[in-house]
Amino acid sequence: MLVETSRTTEVRGEVITDGYRYEVTYSLNGKELTRIHCNVNKKVSEEVETPEGKQTVESQQYVGIMFKESGNKQISLQEGEEIAPHVVVFEQVLSEVSTLLNPVPAKTTK
Repeated sequence: MLVETSRTTEVRGEVITDGYRYEVTYSLNGKELTRIHCNVNKKVSEEVETPEGKQTVESQQYVGIMFKESGNKQISLQEGEEIAPHVVVFEQVLSEVSTLLNPVPAKTTK
């Protein structure tokens, strides 16, 4: 007989701020956060030649990854990329996910 020992849920989301797109994926076992990955992409613009003349095209450039798994946080960003602004976003994402998983009960008034 099959006895279920765990069930994992995967959640995807994104944060867009200051010209960066953070692709967030986290996994839950019940209400326990088991891992969170955050791919970092930068919006870049480049001029391309078209039959109608030069046009600006925007695309996403991969910058790195930040993740928390097995009690460890790791950040891997391309050389030359400032770390501090990304850490702030990552910590905010961690805080928001924690709040979603452990909501503060509403205060009752008497």
